[in-house]
Amino acid sequence: MIVVKTPARIHFGQLDLNGALGRVYGGTGAATKKPYTLIKLEKSDEIKVEGFKNKKKQTIIVKFLENLKQRKLIAKDCGVKIKIEKLLPEHNGLGSGTQFGLAVAEGINRLYNLNLAPKELALIVDRKHSRSAIGFGAFYQGGFIADAGRPISEKNNDDYLPPIIYRKLLPSDWRFLIVIPVSKKNKMAGKKEINTFNKIKKMSFEKCAENSHHLLLGMLPALEENNIKEFSLHLNIIEDNAADYFSKSQGGKYSSIYSEKIIDFMIKQGILARGQSSWGPALYGLVENDLKALKIKERLSEKFPDEIEKIYLTKAANSGAEINNIV
Repeated sequence: MIVVKTPARIHFGQLDLNGALGRVYGGTGAATKKPYTLIKLEKSDEIKVEGFKNKKKQTIIVKFLENLKQRKLIAKDCGVKIKIEKLLPEHNGLGSGTQFGLAVAEGINRLYNLNLAPKELALIVDRKHSRSAIGFGAFYQGGFIADAGRPISEKNNDDYLPPIIYRKLLPSDWRFLIVIPVSKKNKMAGKKEINTFNKIKKMSFEKCAENSHHLLLGMLPALEENNIKEFSLHLNIIEDNAADYFSKSQGGKYSSIYSEKIIDFMIKQGILARGQSSWGPALYGLVENDLKALKIKERLSEKFPDEIEKIYLTKAANSGAEINNIV
């Protein structure tokens, strides 16, 4: 049996939505211990999924196995029994689709001793319309990750995996609060997301340059020097630029009507970095230590009992996914 436990992926916002330098998107993010996806895989002569009744998840597994059979990497009668113990909340901006897809792919890779490299598996997994490699990096490497986006010529190529250009362990004492606010809007995914990116105006070149400047000469040296305050100061500027840019597309700076109040409250309580992960509605906050994070978590629960679905207190997943072979 192969057991795969994935991290969640927080996406800190895209850097360049202009493309004047020949590349587009690019961004940073982090892998966190909670929430997570946990699945168990065993060899079988059929495809069997236990735990969650989800046709989409079954389709991901079937497509992946069919692809392996077409490539003659496994026999036609090979199958898999998968027990889903836990799933990341879907369409909340935490990378649930990528983490599940890679968990299945890497689990089967090890179950059948295929020895396929991570990038090969990413090509086989259905990652349609993924503009980021942060989820891929979160699964295989963990920690803090920056990717270089896509060349303009590859903008609509679903098979293109952006290169990861920087990866660093996050300090073990830093703590994230991941807040899932109540959201009544339709989640941004699939065709809705594609149409949004096709219609949206380009970000100004000045804002793209500002984002890159705050990453290269702000966040990265602060992380190297373990300076959470400087790291957060520069990250917040990038987050605000992304929030302003997408505000018309998502009906405000954030995708939930409660998000701005929640973030304002977190700031007053001492949160250092804050923002929305990808399209949300998941929000995150970053603080120096566990004690401070716990106090803010308790105050959030008291202040917003009807506006918040779930709060996770967690640290970085600095090793990515946990994969174990149980005999």
